Amino acid sequence: MKKRMFSFIVISVCVLFTLPLLLASDQIIQTFKAVSNNDKVDIEWRTQSETNVVRFEIERATSGNNFKTIAYQKAKGYPSSYTFCDSDTFFKTIPTNELLAKNAITYRLKIIYKDNSYKFSDEVIVTHSMSSVKRTWGMIKEMFR
Repeated sequence: MKKRMFSFIVISVCVLFTLPLLLASDQIIQTFKAVSNNDKVDIEWRTQSETNVVRFEIERATSGNNFKTIAYQKAKGYPSSYTFCDSDTFFKTIPTNELLAKNAITYRLKIIYKDNSYKFSDEVIVTHSMSSVKRTWGMIKEMFR
């Protein structure tokens, strides 16, 4: 009887201490930030684990939840740092609704696993400000692309 009680206590303690570790390992993204930098947005993220992760897709939305993939980066397979420069933002922020009038751009990461399942990171909102001259020049360049 004492052996059973001892075994139960040992198993209970092991479960109580390992459960938070198992739950914490599900967290892939350690930090994710985007910063307005003149006519572009610099995006950085760090991972704390990349087990079974194939790639990261960078998604951008300029109105509501209409996210579109703008780039992707292959996973390195271990905790790493990543950067991406979104230089295609200044003509995307033309005010057409309340969100765009503030020049707000939302970014998120789509984390793709080996089994083709995926999950999303938290969203980051960047208020991107620029002069009207740069915005007009960007619209002119976009017409000729």
